[in-house]
Amino acid sequence: MSEVLLETKNLKKYFDTPRGYLHAVDDVNLTIEKGKTLGIVGESGCGKSTLGRTILRLLPPTSGQVLFEGRDVATLDKKQMFNIRKEMQIIFQDPYSSLNPRKTIFQTISEPMIIHQMFETKEEVTNRTRELMETVGLAERYENIYPHEIDGGRRQRIGIARALALNPKFIVCDEPVSALDVSIQAQILNLMMDLQDSMGLTYMFITHDLSVVKHISDDIAVMYLGKVVEKASSDE
Repeated sequence: MSEVLLETKNLKKYFDTPRGYLHAVDDVNLTIEKGKTLGIVGESGCGKSTLGRTILRLLPPTSGQVLFEGRDVATLDKKQMFNIRKEMQIIFQDPYSSLNPRKTIFQTISEPMIIHQMFETKEEVTNRTRELMETVGLAERYENIYPHEIDGGRRQRIGIARALALNPKFIVCDEPVSALDVSIQAQILNLMMDLQDSMGLTYMFITHDLSVVKHISDDIAVMYLGKVVEKASSDE
């Protein structure tokens, strides 16, 4: 029996709008096993991205539990949350708007390590940043380049390197290839699968593209109007 890394219990996220409450995530129960990928599919506006962000507590849940290695993320205080952020990361959908245009590639990837004081010396940070760039296929010559100077595929590689910087166990991949050309999509997906194998990562992969989700997922959950209406293995 595989070990469960993350579990949600009756997770809800409602937004208060002028026309009443919007049930973006409504009573979702999911489990994700260590080292596996859970694909989340559904039409635009069904609550996929909101679910991912609520699990990471980028949005506070309305009610319910998010159990990460048995700890309820929803009840942690600011300091505990800061520490658990290392374990849980996100790759955003738009590789352009999710990167700071004023920071070079090197600064973007090294920033999380500096904030979390992972290393004692500047040299260690530099070495680790270069190692991450190499891991995701970014040549060293791009170190001092800004996001607007490169293409979408390379930008998304920066997003992946930044997500990996703190050695997380769990990554929410929020439509990470939907903004990319088809030829580049395959490269990024293969990179993510290779990284999962070599680092033992656990993914929650959000997309509306069924061929993408079948390619990468072990299990697939279908969302509709904030609820999970179906869940099965990807073969099934």
